[in-house]
Amino acid sequence: MKKLACSAALLFFALGVVRLSGQSYRNFREEYGDIKERARLRLGPLRIIPELRLSEFGYDSNVYFREEGGQVVPDFTATVSPEARGYWLIGSSMILSVTENPEYLFYAKEKELRAFTNSFASSLRLLVLRSFSLSADYHVLSHIRRATSELDQKIQDTVKGVTAGLFFETPRGTAAGLTGSTEDFRYKDVALDVPDDIYARALDRRETSAAVELYYRVFSQSVVFTTAGWTRYAFVFPESAWRNASSFEVSGGIRFPLLGRARGTLSLGWKSFQPESQERKPFSGLIAATDVAFRLGRLGVTLGYVRNNAFSYNESAYYYIDGRARAGLSFYVAPFFRIDGTVQCGTMDYPEPQDVWYG
Repeated sequence: MKKLACSAALLFFALGVVRLSGQSYRNFREEYGDIKERARLRLGPLRIIPELRLSEFGYDSNVYFREEGGQVVPDFTATVSPEARGYWLIGSSMILSVTENPEYLFYAKEKELRAFTNSFASSLRLLVLRSFSLSADYHVLSHIRRATSELDQKIQDTVKGVTAGLFFETPRGTAAGLTGSTEDFRYKDVALDVPDDIYARALDRRETSAAVELYYRVFSQSVVFTTAGWTRYAFVFPESAWRNASSFEVSGGIRFPLLGRARGTLSLGWKSFQPESQERKPFSGLIAATDVAFRLGRLGVTLGYVRNNAFSYNESAYYYIDGRARAGLSFYVAPFFRIDGTVQCGTMDYPEPQDVWYG
């Protein structure tokens, strides 16, 4: 069964640069130099990069996503999200960093939907023997949003975990290495706030991952990459243990600018998703993570496409194939301030039969 979903959003960005999604590894020297160039604000030994995001600013005709004919409630909404990234450069071989990102969800009339969350991350990166880059980070990332295409309302999702990496880097910028991570995913319906949360029961899990990655610099700022990784999904609630699974994926692509004012990431790959339950249907197929931006004077155009499988919160469904295309238009008011508008359409393909209730 397939479902179609479309959305639009208006966002404001100030005092910073928004990072593109996709393969984002940078070698130690590149990150070190970028911090020295961009982090002009100083507080003692800390170099600080501030950023302010105002997203989903506008009018929502149905904040509770109720069916037509019911008690539909409209409201004006906005999400305010200031962020500060602090870096401490110790000598020429160590980077300590910390990120603080509070977020406030505002509703003009529906005050019970107003909410505050906070995200925090800290990391350490070392350059050893001029060629080996070691990194580790701890993060707690919390948001109230529609975290997946399937969700028809905003819920709180929190990701808490650690990641580590070891890479061999060449002076030319080529890098090869290993990464690993353990992350706990938690979900909560803050509007209902009931003990038996359907989102928590269906989606709470731990993901343990390991990967081999290679990045080869082909031009001064362009990198060809390939990755191969394994992930295990272990669900928290016993009644959701049938959802446990593992996956293996291989992907490759290019991160550029290649064509003057164009920059972004093109990534395609293949994923094999294997449920532990023999009764459930596996998935093998194409995955993609593409995001390309073009700058034309004060205007910017962004195009993106993402395809992967995602867990369903429906009790009668296991997962769905999520394919989303995105287009955006940006207007740069100043070097430190821009306005974005985006439109996104996607499909959700459920490979297994599922029960549908009609009321």
